[in-house]
Amino acid sequence: MNILIPNLRSLPSLLTRAGLTTLIAALLCAAPAAAQDFEYRVNNRVQVGQGHPSLTLRAPATLTDVVVTFQRSDGHTRTQRLGRLERGEVKELRIEQPPGTFDYTLTLKGTDTLGEPVEFQLTFDVAFTEPLRVNVDTEQIELGQGRLPIQVNRPVDKVEIELFDQNNRSLGTQTSRLNGQRGNLSLTFQPPSAQLAGVRVTVHDTDGFWESFILEPFWVEIPHQSVVFDSGQHSWQDSELPKLTETLERVQQAMRAHRDKGLQMQLYIAGYTDTVGDAASNQRLSERRARAIGQWFASQNLDIPIFYQGFGEAVLAKPTPDNTPEEANRRALYILGNGTPPTSDQLPASRWNRVR
Repeated sequence: MNILIPNLRSLPSLLTRAGLTTLIAALLCAAPAAAQDFEYRVNNRVQVGQGHPSLTLRAPATLTDVVVTFQRSDGHTRTQRLGRLERGEVKELRIEQPPGTFDYTLTLKGTDTLGEPVEFQLTFDVAFTEPLRVNVDTEQIELGQGRLPIQVNRPVDKVEIELFDQNNRSLGTQTSRLNGQRGNLSLTFQPPSAQLAGVRVTVHDTDGFWESFILEPFWVEIPHQSVVFDSGQHSWQDSELPKLTETLERVQQAMRAHRDKGLQMQLYIAGYTDTVGDAASNQRLSERRARAIGQWFASQNLDIPIFYQGFGEAVLAKPTPDNTPEEANRRALYILGNGTPPTSDQLPASRWNRVR
């Protein structure tokens, strides 16, 4: 697949005005400080390497002897002395914690200008997580069949899959709920009836971070001259080599033509036979011939994954009665792409085997 550069974002940090809300356990103060409650902002969703969790406070009045205590759910306690805070002064306090998710109780104590004690308390949680990483094995993706395996390092809440046509119009979004699953995930979606030209995948973890990337299916059929095999065999005479060499050159030309797309290309070779002989034998013969062509390409240092599949006499280019020799039906199909080609009249099944 052509995978565009991922984007990583977090949900908005917790931002609220401390007052009579459920986040405040207690707020005790004399009249000068009670007129305006504390304003605070908790930066409580942070990835390792992308900064640190923090708490920002704005004093509602002038306070002295201000002390802040963070009590963490694992028992760790940290006290920080802020001293004097002027009315409207803003303080940003860094929250030190190891990777993981913890609950906090913060207690602020101080003295107002009348000498009365002031106490402010709130609770919140902080997730300090490893960056969300999504790995995609392009050799396993089958967009034409609606199969999209991925590997994720963090618990996943949901995955959104949006499909686009060749005019970049949305064909709809399908959402899969993963409920905290991680590791190897086998995603599926219903392929559209219209031509699929792009897939945007957005993975949301359970802490509100997400990563998005775009897959662009790409397939091109390689024109070629058909190789004449030895009768009933998967071998050919040396006189057929120029045909294979010419096809190899066309594959390489197509690779160069689309190199700027950053595609991880793969070659798919389909083999077909005429109706001479029984169907089972023709199926096996077509598989051997497709594999033989793939092995020849590999021997010529075509350094991309090569897959083959035989279709026997099931897909005739020219309809004939049974046991009819027909050169047009003894053929191969070469498809260069960045993923498994979708099933079609010419490719009615998707059971590709890898040559290399």
